[in-house]
Amino acid sequence: MYKKFALIGLVIALVAGIALAKAVKVDLVPYVDADGNVLEPNAYGKAMLNYAKGADKTEVQVNCWDLVPNAMYTVYLNNSGTWYSICTFTTDSNGEGHCHAKLAGDVSGHLPVSVNNSANQTVLISP
Repeated sequence: MYKKFALIGLVIALVAGIALAKAVKVDLVPYVDADGNVLEPNAYGKAMLNYAKGADKTEVQVNCWDLVPNAMYTVYLNNSGTWYSICTFTTDSNGEGHCHAKLAGDVSGHLPVSVNNSANQTVLISP
């Protein structure tokens, strides 16, 4: 009988844990403009937006590779058609860059994610 209650408690805890957090993972691919131009065709990246309901915060982690070495980039999120800058990073000598931001509320659905160069040209975007 005790085992049955323990199992029910475990299931409830797991369901509650799922309800308290959600993560959205997206690939970042080279952006192609309306004329078919691609600024950095070999670049790629990943973004994870992890919302913690209990803290009412979203952690955003962005990792990019094969960008221009030693260059500055800004990461943007889209909210109903408006782009918001959330973090900036400078790539290393291999063209790798990473940034991390904590944002208030649930912004895990604010897609796409965009990575722009210092001239504010979109280089990577989530599909």
